[in-house]
Amino acid sequence: MLHVLNGDSARIGLEQSGISGELVVWPDVLYEGPTPLVTGDEWIAARTAHLTGLSDRLVDDVSARYRSDDAALESFREHDEVVFWFEHDLFDQLLLIRHLWWMGQRGARSVGGATQFSLVCRDTYLGPAKPDAFPALFAERRAITEAQINLGSQAWITVCGDDPSRLLPFANSVSPDLPFLRAAMRRFLEDYPSTLNGLSRTQAQILRVASGGPLAVGKAFRESAALEEAIFMGDLSFFNIVEALADARQPLLAIDERSNDPLSFAEKPIRVTEVGRAVLAGRADHVALNGIDRWMGGVHLTPERLWRWTGTFVLRAAS
Repeated sequence: MLHVLNGDSARIGLEQSGISGELVVWPDVLYEGPTPLVTGDEWIAARTAHLTGLSDRLVDDVSARYRSDDAALESFREHDEVVFWFEHDLFDQLLLIRHLWWMGQRGARSVGGATQFSLVCRDTYLGPAKPDAFPALFAERRAITEAQINLGSQAWITVCGDDPSRLLPFANSVSPDLPFLRAAMRRFLEDYPSTLNGLSRTQAQILRVASGGPLAVGKAFRESAALEEAIFMGDLSFFNIVEALADARQPLLAIDERSNDPLSFAEKPIRVTEVGRAVLAGRADHVALNGIDRWMGGVHLTPERLWRWTGTFVLRAAS
């Protein structure tokens, strides 16, 4: 039996639960960076290329991790069952639909195949779950259906496409086959630049929680997470967004570096600049001030090719 998990915390819990099987973690942050509709070397190259600032050695290490995890997944025919363990949030729902598409590409059908494919997916966070919670979740696993493979594949193909307006049907309707997909797709669209001020929902939440005065980055992370219907973002992704807001041409945040005080980044105080307050209030536009160069799935957002979120619809802005 092969278990495919969303992160190392869940892996540790499952390892200690007494459930047998081989474990592989597939923790790719698919709401960041390009997601071409490919597998293998092309996928690995695209997913490592956006990790700018890493040394050649670290890129090699990341590539090696991808290859190891993919090799474990591609060995599915050696197992009588493959169990996917995912959650309800954006991070996990993107992992789920990517793996459902992968199943379709590999002809890995649940019904009639030598290998059974099953899914554990509830509105339960696996990372903090105690080991004794895993057996009950395992017992509730369900065989993956053709309908799930088809819907997940359609959604993943659309995420990897270049027209985010085609995601709206997935964000506006609930399917019993993938009941958490609707909210996840809406949250994904909410991180497109707003028509109000050019901020993504995540960026706006960071400015909002920090607007009351200096606030430690780690506390800002926790307070921003509390505003989410389903927490999906890790601290490293959050820290990168904070740094980008502070390093912009017209900074929206200021970070107290305290060069003589060796604080960890999570402990560093941040405050909203006057420009940041103007943007948050809708008196200025973040993209107009600072430009944009960001991938969201198959969409490369630039000033010349800009999509914006209205609150109900994603539209192409005039270049």
